[in-house]
Amino acid sequence: MSAKNPLELPRLQHSDITSVLKDLREVVERVFVKQGRLDIALRDTFKEKVFTEKQRGLLAECAYSLFKCWELLSIGLQGKQLDSALAVGFWFILSGGTLHSSQRKDFTPDHLDQAIKRVEDYLEKNKTGAFYPGWFHDLCIQELGNETWQEIAKAQLTEPKVYIRTNTLKITRENLKDALRKEMINASIIAENDIALEVARNSRVFKTKAFAEGFFEMQDVGSQMVSTFLLAKPKDRIIDACAGEGGKTLHIAAMMENTGRLIAMDIHSYKLDELKRRARRAGAWNIQTVVIEAKTIKKHTATADAILIDAPCSGSGVLRRNPDALLFRKSTFIQDVLQIQQELLHTFHKTVKPGGCLVYCTCSILPSEGEKQILAFLTSENGASWTLEEERRICPAKDGFDGFYIARLRKKLDSSS
Repeated sequence: MSAKNPLELPRLQHSDITSVLKDLREVVERVFVKQGRLDIALRDTFKEKVFTEKQRGLLAECAYSLFKCWELLSIGLQGKQLDSALAVGFWFILSGGTLHSSQRKDFTPDHLDQAIKRVEDYLEKNKTGAFYPGWFHDLCIQELGNETWQEIAKAQLTEPKVYIRTNTLKITRENLKDALRKEMINASIIAENDIALEVARNSRVFKTKAFAEGFFEMQDVGSQMVSTFLLAKPKDRIIDACAGEGGKTLHIAAMMENTGRLIAMDIHSYKLDELKRRARRAGAWNIQTVVIEAKTIKKHTATADAILIDAPCSGSGVLRRNPDALLFRKSTFIQDVLQIQQELLHTFHKTVKPGGCLVYCTCSILPSEGEKQILAFLTSENGASWTLEEERRICPAKDGFDGFYIARLRKKLDSSS
């Protein structure tokens, strides 16, 4: 992992500064006006004007660095409802940049020295945790302890590596590596499994013929470990209960060798539409999509050999990829997702046959969303029919991948519920 400081300015040519500041201001406004995701704001910005590949990469790097520092900007400028130009200018100055005289009027906050002093004091008090919302920082100390939290907080500020998952329905990892090499893309073997490759962040891997032909998907190694917990086999009947756009669904389809039936469920039809598009490119034909309705669980009761519940969560294990994930969240958000997670466990467990398995996962670093949820379920009336077979915690600081909690439960053979 790169130990790049978010307050270290990306390499900017003198001639780039004006355009980068202007484009960054537009990205910030898109995020706040729509209260949307940073990656979508960047995508929309790239659609509206012509950028070179270098300019796109530079703007994205600056935008991700800026949003990793958003809490500091808010502390310095005293408020979440920040003027976009002042936020961009303050980030630029904090990161060591010098504004031109023509830019200072629009991009320099009043009482700059006082704003910088507030940031310095906050960093001194909270260390690396200062880059995160105060309520979340306090929660992590409470659940993890300050030492562990500071290690994870530091890891979440690093530049994430780019991993791809070989689509074994079409190619082996070795042949994929060779195919990418022929397109001038250097890929490295990952020891943790037999399907992952690491590629450079600035590579054109998604413009290759190999990508167009569905030979791989972008997926962190931590995320790849989730699907393998299912122990999926050919001809199984498996449910992916929170399939979304299908990152893990496609992996499971490959594990099933395109046989059996893989039922991908979600409450959002537009996400399942994207899943179907990706499945066509991947050549995964054993997937059936289902929009969850009132009668869905009853229809599928005791029909599945295994189910994956990739539950909605805080996303705290993937903050280095999504630094804006907590931007509009408040402390009550955690209680809401904890309730949803319990409801999913207490509802979807009914779909599994006796002897089958349930895999529960969250991309969260918080035990309250992982180990404690499984313990609460197992000690409930519904959980009496289940045993914990295996669990794993993937830590960004220790393992280097995105943070996940994964548990596999086995339904007792004599269970009738």
